Amino acid sequence: MDEIVSEAKTYRDFEWVVSEYPWVENGLFVTYVRDADPTTVIEAMTVEDLGTAEGLSGVNELGWQEPSIIGAAALGEWTIAIAPMAIAGVSDELMRPLSVGREVLTHSEDVESDASFLVWKDGESAVYFDPLLRCGYGLDPMPAAWKTRMREVGIDPDEEGPLPDGEFHVTEGSFAMAANYTGTSITPEFLSAATFFIGNTD
Repeated sequence: MDEIVSEAKTYRDFEWVVSEYPWVENGLFVTYVRDADPTTVIEAMTVEDLGTAEGLSGVNELGWQEPSIIGAAALGEWTIAIAPMAIAGVSDELMRPLSVGREVLTHSEDVESDASFLVWKDGESAVYFDPLLRCGYGLDPMPAAWKTRMREVGIDPDEEGPLPDGEFHVTEGSFAMAANYTGTSITPEFLSAATFFIGNTD
């Protein structure tokens, strides 16, 4: 189920996410927490334990009943927390303390197409940029290292508009950048079969 990244991933390596789970283009928040187990992550990001669910489809099904849910499952040395709608993974107030002594990365795109890619290290905000607009906070330039990483996944950060196929591939590109940065790649087997610990943020 775990896949250690040996070669750089591109957005094309994650096109399966959108084809198998088309609803993710309406909103998906994915948080990677190094050196923390799923229960620790759920306790930090939510206020109510709701048990477990199988796979991303199970998390999404529960989301129809509880829109503010997050599911977390272990993948290598990282815990992956996934939320169809809950925004806890982009909360500086929550992620700073969770990142103390470790690293946290979140990429997201919501129903209004607001996108973000964030990294916290040891209690400090380290990276923020918008992978859709390809800019930093307040239209500042993207961090140079992440412009290189975006280029590596097949998206030119210096170009505006969609790729030649007419799509922006923000979700796929963000999964690829996260895989290359963390060294751990989310696989179809992980999203379909992992047991996610579930919590509610409300």
